Amino acid sequence: MPGRIPVAFLTGFLGSGKTTLLARVLAQGGFADTAVIINEFGEVGIDHLVVADLAENIVELRDGCLCCTIRGDLLMTLRDLHRRRILGEIPSFRRVLVETTGLADPIPLVHTLMTNRPLLTVYELDAVVCVVDSELGLTTLAEHDTAQDQVALADVLVLSKVDVAPRESVDALRARLTTLNPGAEVHEAAQGAIDPARLFDRGLFQPAARDATIARWLAATAHQHDHGARYGAHVIRHAGAWSLAGTSVFLNRVVNEFRDRLLRIKGIAAFREKGGKPALMHAVQDKFYPLAWLETWPDADEEGRLVFIGRDLDVNRIDELFNSLCV
Repeated sequence: MPGRIPVAFLTGFLGSGKTTLLARVLAQGGFADTAVIINEFGEVGIDHLVVADLAENIVELRDGCLCCTIRGDLLMTLRDLHRRRILGEIPSFRRVLVETTGLADPIPLVHTLMTNRPLLTVYELDAVVCVVDSELGLTTLAEHDTAQDQVALADVLVLSKVDVAPRESVDALRARLTTLNPGAEVHEAAQGAIDPARLFDRGLFQPAARDATIARWLAATAHQHDHGARYGAHVIRHAGAWSLAGTSVFLNRVVNEFRDRLLRIKGIAAFREKGGKPALMHAVQDKFYPLAWLETWPDADEEGRLVFIGRDLDVNRIDELFNSLCV
């Protein structure tokens, strides 16, 4: 819907540099009209003090994690921000940035906006941006599933501390991130310095954003799943038109069988029931967007593709279900 307010989530594990990045973003002139929601774990909040002078609308959610104990607070905060904006009680804002605690699982947060219809009349999901520590990133990813989930769900990955990390560490981390989320954009930042336009206000989360965005993640489908890795991406490619009914049954079966392990699905295919018209498919865990129908293919490759990002996926079972239902 035109006129909706974009909401972006800024995630990343503890100490990755989220607040430093947020402060640099808010210092940019074009981002002064931003409402900021900061989630801190614990009774005493500190992060909001770092950006207190950089944004007029700052809401601090304390003593809990956004993804669990205070999810309802996020909903109420977004509703209250909109109400107060309409009444003129606070300065108007063009976007909302939500900085999560480093322990937050981003999936429930994304679901909050994907499934709340009243909220979606006012807000839309812009992007999930994940900050990854170039010095400690590989160790963190190896030891913490939450850090891997944060990376796997992101639309954009920002490698922090590249000014102090050895170049070989940065390159090794880039390679690891590609196995976890081959479709995400990857940028580097020292001391949080990065052009905010590369991260926000681009509609990167939406499956039907822009042709360039669609082409970016479709190009990533050349990546093949590493059967020896717990996290990874699996790609299905099949030429010709697919069965729309069969694909619907297939996706629901995959979601039901891999509910706790499947993080994101993206895809495009032509469907026989629509005369070969292509559509974009998009889901986060078990929450599906409606199909986004396209008038034409966004690139020269008109082969149907589905990308599954998750952990411990039985790719042979996924292929078996696809072959029995979709073709």
